[in-house]
Amino acid sequence: MKAYFSALIDKSSPAENSKLAKNLIKYLKKTLKTPESSTDFKEHNAFIFLAADKPLEEPFSPKTLKEAQSRIHLRLQEYYTKNKSKLQKYLKGKRELKETSQIVKSFLKEIDPKLEKVFDLRLKKLISELPTMFCELQINSMTAIWNLSEEQKVQFYLSGWTSPVFKASGVKPDIDLEAMVDKLAFLNFFCIFLDPTLLRLREMNKVLERLKLGLHGTHYRSSNSDVQAKLEMFLRILSAKLSSLQNMDKTIFSIFKLFNEPTTYFKKHDLIKLSGDLRTAVRQMSWKINQGKSLLTEVQDKLEGCQNKLKDYLDETTNEMKTTKSMDEFRFALLTMAELSSDLFVEAELSKLWLDFFGSDLPFYTFQSSLFSPQTPQAFEASAEHIISVRGLVKNYSLGQTTVYAVRGVDLDIKEGEFVAIVGNSGAGKTTLLNCMAGLDEPDYGIVFFKGRDLHQSDDSEKSKARLLDMGFIFQSYALLPHFDTRENVALPADLAGLSKDLKNRIEELLEGVGISRQAKQYPAQLSGGQMQRVAVARALTNRPAVIFADEPTGDLDSVTGKQVMDLLRKFHEETKTTIIVITHEQDIAGFAERKIMMKDGIVTQS
Repeated sequence: MKAYFSALIDKSSPAENSKLAKNLIKYLKKTLKTPESSTDFKEHNAFIFLAADKPLEEPFSPKTLKEAQSRIHLRLQEYYTKNKSKLQKYLKGKRELKETSQIVKSFLKEIDPKLEKVFDLRLKKLISELPTMFCELQINSMTAIWNLSEEQKVQFYLSGWTSPVFKASGVKPDIDLEAMVDKLAFLNFFCIFLDPTLLRLREMNKVLERLKLGLHGTHYRSSNSDVQAKLEMFLRILSAKLSSLQNMDKTIFSIFKLFNEPTTYFKKHDLIKLSGDLRTAVRQMSWKINQGKSLLTEVQDKLEGCQNKLKDYLDETTNEMKTTKSMDEFRFALLTMAELSSDLFVEAELSKLWLDFFGSDLPFYTFQSSLFSPQTPQAFEASAEHIISVRGLVKNYSLGQTTVYAVRGVDLDIKEGEFVAIVGNSGAGKTTLLNCMAGLDEPDYGIVFFKGRDLHQSDDSEKSKARLLDMGFIFQSYALLPHFDTRENVALPADLAGLSKDLKNRIEELLEGVGISRQAKQYPAQLSGGQMQRVAVARALTNRPAVIFADEPTGDLDSVTGKQVMDLLRKFHEETKTTIIVITHEQDIAGFAERKIMMKDGIVTQS
């Protein structure tokens, strides 16, 4: 018997997440009577996943299954309730919200004191109800998969569904349930996420449409400088609120896109056919996502339109303007716009909090086929023609309370003797990929084969030896030892490998080859940037490596010197057929390579 569980977690609370994991494992062992070695957990993106394995002489009773699910659900509820209190406290003390809402209230009070009161009540309601909404949604995020192998059935539990329990009979005995865990988690997630998200989009759409109509006609200024200043600040605040939603479409589209993976998986393994309930639910969710995409495009267009209108509200070249001394006339003229704009402020704040809650991690989710089982070289055989092969590479970094999803499921092959450029903007994941390929960093998931061996199955000494003898490195900042002269810096890899005597002539040839033989006795501080990078190139070539990794080698150089360094690399590649991997964000530098590998947001988009 195998069982798998999943639920949403708050990535900003690592200490609480650790406590949660320990408690859940504790209750699993107690309820299922499994040994500690047969239970495991994994945090991945915004989810926690649990696994339990137990050989059974007799099948579990439905009562035992229900009890295990109830205990886990109860622990999760306690965890989510704590998160709810934390979020309520955060919203009440949120400085930006306090300051901007005060500016809005100050202006609304000038127009109509009743508007100020209504706005204040709506804002307080938002702060009070939103954490409860998130809490309820999280509570319904739990899923479970029970492999009832004795009955040749798989039982699914999806807490967000109207009928949360269903069984699939006739499941193939060799089906890999571990590969199904996060796909099922997302099916359940979309069940609880889509309706409230569509509601948010519809509400935003209504407010934007009404405001669009309300901004037509004559625009008014007040001759009272204090009142006019409040109007101008009010317009700036509204424009800034809308600006904070400028990536809303990209974020939600990225989440919607995740729906493709579970539906493809379940269709491929005929599980949708095995369960009518699952088939119906998937069809409904697919329809809602298509509806959401259309609505999102419409909302984004209106957002941009209203933002421009608010920015240009007092622009006399684009609007019919009137300056009035009468406060009554000014109040009457701006009453509708003020009311609609205050509605927009609340709706925009709600949408922004919604995006922050779901958009920090989920858009970067990478589906896994082996969350708990370590991937092994036997799962994939590298081709002899490829000096480097990468499969399913994932690497994340924690920065305070946020997570950087640097590399997201990269598959890549590099042939021996190739000259390739990995190209992308800053933050695309290029350097992280290089570090994992060179064994400088450990991936969270995935395999890196180097010269036919699983690099990350090697110990530190083996990896260090591979980097010393088989890899050469060129860095943007040169990384030369300041107290070593040019010759000593170039000879360093040979010295470390104990080859300095054997490679003495080679070092002199390299100094000549890169054009710095005259600077052999000079220290880095006495060299120009171009000369230091030539030293770095020579050093990278000293031990005749199989691969040279060059991370932004021209980043600190002017264009002419940068071209000279790349000409040098190309020359050595043509002469030695050494594999060269260059990291760059510049297309002209990438043009020196034989092949370009494009990266964006941690994913290889073209290879």
